Amino acid sequence: MSNNLNKMIVSVLIAGYMLCGIFGIFSAFGMEKPEQIAFVILLVGATLWISEAVPLFVTSLIILFLAKVWLLDVIRESGTKISDTVFLAPFFSNIILLFLGGFVLSSALHKYRIDEDIAHRIISKTGHSIPLLIAGIMAITAFLSMWLSNTATTAMMLALCVPIANKLPGDDKYRKAIVLAIPFAANVGGLGTPIGTPPNAIAIQYMQNAGIAPSFGMWMLLGIPAVIIMLVILWSILMFFYRGTAKSIELKETSAESVYTPKAKFVIGITLLTVTGWMTGPLHGHSSGTVALIPVLVLFGLGFLTVRDLRLLSWDVLLLMGGGLCLGKIIATAGLADWLIIRLPLQDASPYMLAVIFGIVACVMSSMMSNTATANLIMPIIIGLSVTNMSPILVGTAFSCSIAMALPVSTPPNALAFSTEQFNVKELLKPGLIGTLAGLILTFTAGWWWWKFVGLN
Repeated sequence: MSNNLNKMIVSVLIAGYMLCGIFGIFSAFGMEKPEQIAFVILLVGATLWISEAVPLFVTSLIILFLAKVWLLDVIRESGTKISDTVFLAPFFSNIILLFLGGFVLSSALHKYRIDEDIAHRIISKTGHSIPLLIAGIMAITAFLSMWLSNTATTAMMLALCVPIANKLPGDDKYRKAIVLAIPFAANVGGLGTPIGTPPNAIAIQYMQNAGIAPSFGMWMLLGIPAVIIMLVILWSILMFFYRGTAKSIELKETSAESVYTPKAKFVIGITLLTVTGWMTGPLHGHSSGTVALIPVLVLFGLGFLTVRDLRLLSWDVLLLMGGGLCLGKIIATAGLADWLIIRLPLQDASPYMLAVIFGIVACVMSSMMSNTATANLIMPIIIGLSVTNMSPILVGTAFSCSIAMALPVSTPPNALAFSTEQFNVKELLKPGLIGTLAGLILTFTAGWWWWKFVGLN
């Protein structure tokens, strides 16, 4: 009954949004027609993603459908030339290819039992204590995310650690804690280096254009303390919400000789080659999505994975993330981002207040859409402000984009973890929202003071 009531309420809300868009109700807020429709699509997507009234990937397709059949024509009527594929392209973008490569690597590592063997080795280093195991998983994930794509790191760590979680009883809360620890650690780990997450790179790009970019070492000095503190906070949150009853985990002993067959060694080689390609992008000049095609082409082309393995990949998650990227394109193309930003209370605000305002806006937007798209939308506005002390505002915005982790669509690591079906949206929302709020508070209190102390100008 409660589920039916939930769907009824959602249906009424969406009908209300659509009527407001059709009859131009939002024009009272100074919105042009394209901005109104984009706002309606944003409200529809947010409501459906939060409520789970329909499968999450269906919401992504609804967003695409509304953009194609409604928004596209309205934008053209306003005199703007726009391609038919502008809203379809995000569903096969660089980040989607990166996801696909991560899924394929995870599938191969699992098929050849490599993940189970490495999982056993991880456990042996933590003394079988589950809280200590979770802390170790988070530390390893965060460290890797400083240097690799947090999406790729999450895919690899999930492949290693989901078998660990599956050894626990089905109702033990530690199962959720183990899986959630990986995206949470990947999200905050990216703060530690300029290459850790796209918002960092975008911020540095704008800071370089303004002649105020920090060095690689300075960024690490800014970010690594935040990574360490956030890991402790997130571990504590997980232990509060999802402390289970199991005392330890035992995995079946495996023989290295039986696991590391010639085919398994080849899979490891392709994995290492792909990771190396992700790490050395500036040297070879190819995007992470292009590099991610290597395991797809090689492992399927040479028969290490089959069509059956292809069908078992989490295509729904690819559609889910495509919807988030598509929503970002909708907001930018329709001009809704500019409408939102110019209505912020920015007049006569101090640099600190500007940082807080943009940080909150970035965090809210990143919760509903790609953090990369959010950074691309907000940072040009910040650069356009007449503020002398711009660096802390840009750094704070970059951090705020990455710490939004309350929903599956908020970050690629969240979506990957959600694909394991170990938790639902509400079980992610509780610790994710608290972690996000803690990250915002930390960023603009201790973080702001620390940046000033180390000399960020």
